Amino acid sequence: MQTYILRENILSDNILLIADNSKVFKGGFIAIVKEFEFQNAWQDKQKTNKGFRNEKSLDKFLSKNYPDFIY
Repeated sequence: MQTYILRENILSDNILLIADNSKVFKGGFIAIVKEFEFQNAWQDKQKTNKGFRNEKSLDKFLSKNYPDFIY
């Protein structure tokens, strides 16, 4: 599994998890994006846990929400 930081937040970073070649995550996902948003000074809350089953939808999501990210 490869892990990339999409955006650095104060407490928790938004991360991209990509499965290794010829492997998938539970549910058939090739990639998972975990996004967090600020809740208070001590913790963040998890905004979304979004899974992708193909590379086309992952690229579309990344280009829309994280245009400066290159993996």
